[in-house]
Amino acid sequence: MAWYLSTNVSQAIDNRSQNSGTFVSLTPGFRTHLGQNWYLLGAVEVPVTNPPPPYDYQVLGGIMKVF
Repeated sequence: MAWYLSTNVSQAIDNRSQNSGTFVSLTPGFRTHLGQNWYLLGAVEVPVTNPPPPYDYQVLGGIMKVF
């Protein structure tokens, strides 16, 4: 099992948007091997900037097959 922390940054490069502020979130997560080239992924995205997005946190998950 591998634990990680991802930092995500999104910022508009022009002023055409009404909300042209910077969005920053931290996403702690994990990846584990299930066997036979299958992996389970999971994370929780937590926004850390103001004004906050319309959600407090977002749960992410996935199953990955390596070819």
